[in-house]
Amino acid sequence: MMSAIPAYLPAMNHSGQVPTLAKIVTAARAGSLDHASALFRAGGYDRAMDDPAALAVAGRLAKDRALRAPPADRAALMHQAAQAYARAFAIDPQPYTRINEATLTLLAGDGARGQALARDLLDWLDSGVPFAETPYWLAATRAEAHLLLDDRPQAEANLARAVALAADSREDQATTVRQLCLILTQAGADSAWLDPYRPPRALNYAGHLGVAEAQIASLAGRVRDVLVDHAIGAGFGALAAGADLVIAGALLDHGAELHVVLPTAPATFIEQSVAPYGPHWLAQFERASAEAASLRWVSSVSGAYEPLATNLSADVAMGASVLHARRMASEAVQLLVIDDGDGPYGRGRDTAYLGERWRGGPPPDPMRHDRHRQQVCLVAPRSAAVAPSGAKPPEGRADRCLTAMLHIAFEGLDQLDDAGFAQALDTVIAPFREAADRILPRPDVVLPSGNARIVAFFDPDAAWQYAAALLALPEAAGLVRIAGHYGLAHWLGEPRALVGTSVSALAALAPAALPGVVTATETLASAIFVNQADAVHAEEIGEWRGDRLFALTPDVGTLAGQDAEASCQ
Repeated sequence: MMSAIPAYLPAMNHSGQVPTLAKIVTAARAGSLDHASALFRAGGYDRAMDDPAALAVAGRLAKDRALRAPPADRAALMHQAAQAYARAFAIDPQPYTRINEATLTLLAGDGARGQALARDLLDWLDSGVPFAETPYWLAATRAEAHLLLDDRPQAEANLARAVALAADSREDQATTVRQLCLILTQAGADSAWLDPYRPPRALNYAGHLGVAEAQIASLAGRVRDVLVDHAIGAGFGALAAGADLVIAGALLDHGAELHVVLPTAPATFIEQSVAPYGPHWLAQFERASAEAASLRWVSSVSGAYEPLATNLSADVAMGASVLHARRMASEAVQLLVIDDGDGPYGRGRDTAYLGERWRGGPPPDPMRHDRHRQQVCLVAPRSAAVAPSGAKPPEGRADRCLTAMLHIAFEGLDQLDDAGFAQALDTVIAPFREAADRILPRPDVVLPSGNARIVAFFDPDAAWQYAAALLALPEAAGLVRIAGHYGLAHWLGEPRALVGTSVSALAALAPAALPGVVTATETLASAIFVNQADAVHAEEIGEWRGDRLFALTPDVGTLAGQDAEASCQ
């Protein structure tokens, strides 16, 4: 069988290409733990017993494995991680290595030892010795140490102090909340008291076009009430005339980040969805696009209106709000402005698409703290003469489809000679294909791509379920590289095929895929997160063609019978 460590990795030691610890941590954060461990060994860091930085990374790798391991294996891995941090502390004493040792010791099941380490650490912090740490991290470290000692009042006081010291460091706050959640989950304690210290919530927004100019101020006031009531700090949506632009303006006035996701390039979008409805909307579009924290469009479609491009941008905006909330250990809320037509979402087909997709996941499980299903609908009767999307005739090209695509290949396969390829075919590829053919759901399309294959699904949830099952196959063994993309393509009849810019984009992305994870564009990661957030761990790993790139892995770890990471969202 092909080695789990590709042949080129050991040679790095002799070629000047030793992987850096930063690269290893990036792979670990992505969830590609087998690959990170292979890089760690290839760099000789597993033998660097006198390097505190390498030992700290060893602890990080063991902790990440523990959080994703079956319960029976978790304590041993937590202990291994604690020991690595202990060795790092012995060489170069630092508060972060000591607090990690203390927490991991407690999570390994030795509460008395973990508490003793926490007391020693607090004594050290009180000694007046200067530390090369930010005031935020020192206060957060105190909070964690006090929580290990089951002193919630002091833990909360120090957490409040940490947040006050770095009110804008949202990701640091999220990291601290997650770490405290692990301790509370281990103890079977309620983590609700942490909610006031979480970063603000994220908002996905949309609504109908039929808002008269005279009604803008009234609707904006109602929107502002929602933003205040739900403590919104960021909003994700488009900038169409009507409700979209009213909400976007309210977000900016509220001081929230505005993240704009358009279905087409701005010029096309203005022509189709802004300018026809009045010059006052164009001025609001220009203000919102100029002040937005980010602005992107998800297709290059031009000419006639394409509803599937609107659906694509809706999926991305919805999922991006959930992704943002997950990264911030916070919550996501959807705000829809609907008309007074029949049904839960009025007469707007596009608005109904968002509302139904948002509600399309499994019912929230209160034990897992799944909070990304909140939805607020403001009823605002149409006050401008704009036909509801549900009343319009069908639009768009009949051969165009919205599809989630996966490029599946094996690590190192293209570098083998004929003899090696034949061996790999018998020992790896054939058994893998046989196992993959039994996976449900089945792809809607399967296409050959050199020594790889492309599978496509019209439902992004099905694409994720298939990919997760592939990663779980013993035959995959960390060797499979999966790249994923979600976009518009053209469907061809018999023989079935997909063509278009999204298909070529997937092929271009494939060489960047990491083994053992799904390396996904932001469009696919977002579409998956609309309804699969509890099943997926996502980590941003860089940029590709100007967009964010994510590594997706199954979120299967359970701490004390619960998903440790999901319970901390």
